[in-house]
Amino acid sequence: METAARRRALTIAARVIEKTVNADHGDHAGATLACACGGMARYAGRRKKVLQCSLGKMTLERAYYHCSKCGKGFYPRDRALGLEGTWLSPAVTRMVGAVGAMESFQEGSDLLAELAGLDVDAKQVERTAKSLGREIELDEREHVEPAPDGEVASTMYLGMDGTGVPMRKDEVAGRPGKQPDGTSKTREMKLCTVWTAEGRDEDGIPVRDEGSVTYTASIERCVGTFIHKTPP
Repeated sequence: METAARRRALTIAARVIEKTVNADHGDHAGATLACACGGMARYAGRRKKVLQCSLGKMTLERAYYHCSKCGKGFYPRDRALGLEGTWLSPAVTRMVGAVGAMESFQEGSDLLAELAGLDVDAKQVERTAKSLGREIELDEREHVEPAPDGEVASTMYLGMDGTGVPMRKDEVAGRPGKQPDGTSKTREMKLCTVWTAEGRDEDGIPVRDEGSVTYTASIERCVGTFIHKTPP
């Protein structure tokens, strides 16, 4: 009874939001709108999109603009709501990212159905998790948050290592490897750790500060060889 009541309540909430959003035609910005290619896109009516949100399925109506210069179209509302190229709402995308990072894609799909009543198949969980991973990787490369003033340790330690990670065949296609036929079954995962060690033990050896270790890992293409030489 409680599951049925929850499903009904969420469905009603979805219809209320659907009606409210679709009544707003503010995404119609006139007869023409600038396209990313530099041309001018013309308004071509309103089109529907079935969206999976945290309340269930919802039909969203959006203004559509088509550019004759590049032959492509776009929806201003999709851009504003973060729905370009996906039928999952931002809230559901966060849920998919959470289960995709913790469980297998099929188990993640099952959890979404069991806990949230959402119908997101394993393949969609996989596609969404991988897309989020690429966005996170790019963000980590391009944005570094500076530490607050006075909180930077005087000495920091860096450790790095790598190990082979088994991959699917399509991920290692064309890559040379150590198999008898010259193919590869793995790719190298690089793991980097950073920590501080301000304290010293009784012998003067640095002791890692508790809670100071951070990790970052990525599958990288090796572009050179590091050679460590012991000084004479």
